[in-house]
Parts: sequence; C-alpha cells; structure tokens
Amino acid sequence: MEKTLTPTRADRLLRVFKRLAETTREAGVSRQLIEDQELHGESIILAGKKLGNFGLSSYLSLGNDPRVKAAAKDAIDRYGASYSSSTAYTAVPLYGELRERLGQIFDASVVLAATTTLGHLAALPVMIRPGERALVDSQSHASVMLATQVLQANGVPISTVPHSDMVALTEAIEEAPDSERVWYLTDGVFSMKGDVAPAEELLALLDEHPNLHIYCDDAHGFGWDGLHGRGQQLRRMGWHERLVVVVGLAKAFGSLGGVIAVPSGELAETIELTGPVLTFGGPIPPPNLGASVASADILLSEELPDRQSQLLTRIRQVNDLGAQMGLPLAAWDETPLWFLDVGELSDMMKLVVGMRDSGFFLNAAAFPVVPQGHAGVRFTVTLDNSPSQIEAMLTQLNDKRLELFGETEIEIDLTGQAAESEVAAEQQTDAAN
Repeated sequence: MEKTLTPTRADRLLRVFKRLAETTREAGVSRQLIEDQELHGESIILAGKKLGNFGLSSYLSLGNDPRVKAAAKDAIDRYGASYSSSTAYTAVPLYGELRERLGQIFDASVVLAATTTLGHLAALPVMIRPGERALVDSQSHASVMLATQVLQANGVPISTVPHSDMVALTEAIEEAPDSERVWYLTDGVFSMKGDVAPAEELLALLDEHPNLHIYCDDAHGFGWDGLHGRGQQLRRMGWHERLVVVVGLAKAFGSLGGVIAVPSGELAETIELTGPVLTFGGPIPPPNLGASVASADILLSEELPDRQSQLLTRIRQVNDLGAQMGLPLAAWDETPLWFLDVGELSDMMKLVVGMRDSGFFLNAAAFPVVPQGHAGVRFTVTLDNSPSQIEAMLTQLNDKRLELFGETEIEIDLTGQAAESEVAAEQQTDAAN
C-alpha cells in the first residue's frame, strides 16, 4: 500500500501561490508578453492595445538611452554576446572598468554579482556566521528572505521583526549578549509600498549598539537618489563601518547585475574570493557590462542631478495629485513607486483590467507578493512618463477606484498574517481528502 504523505505548510502555501498565479495569468493581468517590435518606455502593447506604461523600474530611463545601447553593442562586437567562464577563472576587462566606476559612485569597495539575488546569496553566508544572529524586517525583499534560508541551514538563528518597528528591533538587539554580533537585514526603499527605512534611527542604533551590523538592499533607491546615484539609504545615513549596501543594476541603472558595497576592502575581497555563487556561478554578460559602464559614466557626470531633479518633480506630482484626489496609497514617501490596496483578488483584477481598458498598464500584486486579502495595484514612474501622462493615469485610477469601490477607506496591514486563512482552508481540504 502506497504511503500518503501529509502536506506541509510549505506545500499548502505553494499550492495557494500556484492557484493564484494561474488565476491572474488567465485573467491577463500577469505573466504577459508585450507585442512591441520596438520599445519606447512610456508605453507598451498588450492584446493589440497601446498602454501607458506605469510598470517599469527603469527610473532614470537609462535602459533605452542611445549611449547605453551603443556601449552594449560595442561590447558584443569586442567580446561576444557571452563570455562563458566563472570570474574565478577569467573575466573580460569591462569587469575592472565597471568595478572602478562603481567604487567612485559609492566611495567604497564593491563586489559584482550577476544579479542582486545572487549578490545576497554570495555575501550573506560569508558575512553572517554561526554564533551570530540575523533580524529581518518583515517586508524585506524576497531575495533577502531567500538568502536567510541558507543562513538558517548554516545554523544562524533568524528572527522576523515587524516592519520598520524600531522599538521591536531595539528589544531584539538587546536580547543578544553584547559579545554576539547581530545583523539587521532591511530594504532602503521597500519594493512594494515604496516606503523608506528609518535611516536616521538605524544610524542611532548603530552608534548605540557596537555589536549591531546593518545589511541594506537599496535596489529601488539606487541611481535616482544620492550623490552619484549611490542611493536613498546612503544619502540619509552616510557610510558606517558596520553598514553593507547592496543594489541592483537592472532598475535605475538600466542594465543587469548586482553590487555589494562595503566600507572595507578586506571584506570585499573575502566575499569575492569565497562567496559560493561568485565562484560557481556565471558572469555578467559583456553587453550588460558595457551598458553598465556607460550608465556609470552618466551617474558620475554633471548630467545626473538634472535627471534626478526631473524624476523628483514627477514623484511630487504623484503625491500632490494623489493627496488631492484622496487616493488611499500605502505610503507617501518621495520614492518613484506606490501601492494601492483594494483587498480581494477579484477586486484587484477588476481594477487592473479597468485601467487597461482606459489605456494604462499598472502592476497587479497578489499573494505571496502581498498577504492574502491585500491584493492591489503597484505603479511606478520613470522619466519616460510625462507630467500630462501621469495626471491622466491618476485621474483614471481614482475614477475607476470610486466606480468599483466607492469612498471606502482602506487600512493597510501588510504583516503577512492574512495568508493564514487561505492556508487554513487548504488544511481543511487536506483533512477532508
């Protein structure tokens, strides 16, 4: 007789995730292929319809910059579409050029990874060792959460801290002996709501607790903010000897790759030489290296402050108009991404489809990106979105919201606990079967 295995909580969550992903895909609000033969950042074509594109994270619109594209083409001509070797053996000269420029941007030592996710998997297991502990903000990016699984397997205790709750974080730090290193893993700009970490309070905690180290994923804050685009978090905190900042090159930088910036050259070398995925994984492809060098030159030029100012004007336009309209956005920090919680999956899909019918593409967000019962729309602005296009989109978003849901005030609670109801339903189904 074949033994029946009892589904685990992870099994049930995966089943819920798959069912919801299938539902949103079939509704045409996720995992769609655009139909453009040539891209222009302000719009995309879906189902034969041209839509204003408010779903990109290329905040400075560098991905389509002629200089960046030319550099990518030149890199292909010189080094091919790929250079198939681990950087532990050899790498094309563009690696050195990019590392040098990023060192200038951050005024720190840097390590390059093929993606931000691989950067986390390279750095965290090297820096955080058994005998230390990690505290993770409950809304840290999924790529950081993934890396904590490796830490846990290595024997590092992991605790989740309520989102940006400095009282809870302080209590958790003080529970550890002074001799034990404590790492706090957080985002600089949180990728769903667009809110920012409390940088000034974190800096005070670093000064107060010599055993505290902070690891910050500022992928969504990099490029469009700070001196040379070094990021939202570093602009507000400045460098600290116990701060590590990780960013991605696939957003405001307009390319591909991950960067681990650390204040110590010795630590950078240790990560580069011993980070598992940096030894056994593949490199950043030459066209992306070439594009990144060109993007870095733009960030280091006198052109960047004007681009940053133009984007900030658009950010403030969204916040000002959104406040005037009474849009119940999840956060109002000056970042180029926002979230509108509408509650149930079916309501979210109605709103996303309604916005497409009105000529605008916004990102659909559902479990597990947000907790069950807190589905909503996430939208971004880039330099490709004109002020008039932004006003038209917000007007339609507010009209559709009122048409579908009325003046309901929506309370935002992205704690992650709401998903338990769906898991409980799965448990009941398992028991019945």
